[in-house]
Amino acid sequence: MLSNPIATTSSADSFLSDTAIANFQQILKAQGYLYLEQLPDDFDHLVFASKFGVLLPHKYNGEYVFTIKVNPNLGDRYPAFTTSEVEPHTEGYEYEHHPLHYQCLWCVSPATCGGGQTLLADGYAFVNSLSDEEREYITVYKFEFLTPSGSIVRHPLYDVEPGKQPIVRFNFSQLRRESDRTLNNIAIRFLQFFDDEKIAINWSKNDFLIWDNFRMLHSRTTYQDRDRELKRVYLNA
Repeated sequence: MLSNPIATTSSADSFLSDTAIANFQQILKAQGYLYLEQLPDDFDHLVFASKFGVLLPHKYNGEYVFTIKVNPNLGDRYPAFTTSEVEPHTEGYEYEHHPLHYQCLWCVSPATCGGGQTLLADGYAFVNSLSDEEREYITVYKFEFLTPSGSIVRHPLYDVEPGKQPIVRFNFSQLRRESDRTLNNIAIRFLQFFDDEKIAINWSKNDFLIWDNFRMLHSRTTYQDRDRELKRVYLNA
């Protein structure tokens, strides 16, 4: 399924008006993501991203903006820095407490080979497709996730706290499910749901994407062009 981008032809300043930001925030809340294409060269992606939350420093370098490009020093532990496929997951599933709320990407240089698409699917829609018993199971019980450093964290797949937005956590490869038939069945169906319902972001230069990481799963297709470059920003509400 193709994404539903908003084509933009206005000046860069017009995106920052209170009315425009309120409209973009409403779209993000309604569908779980916002994708803008055909942005002008003078568009300030970081300033625009900051309108959706509080900027968070990256754990790799302590800076707000991090480059997503082939990097042999990081690729051994993090598939995002390779040309390989990245499996469906939520960002920060390995955090001890709450993961980041929003993730932004913008394109500096798209892959000329046609690969490197970002894929998204709605985790809330999958949770709503479960039976009442299955939904309760992934809400009440905590499950083990293996972190990139080799430690273990325990979280529900669907984390619900009174008065707060529910949080979906998922990473198929790092979820210890082998001895839990119910969990394994749900996880396999979650992957299939992602494959059936995913939307594809076909990057062009200056395109901007933000999604609700409490709600959406994301992945990436393979590519060959090692000059592909995106910028990434983390936000909390």
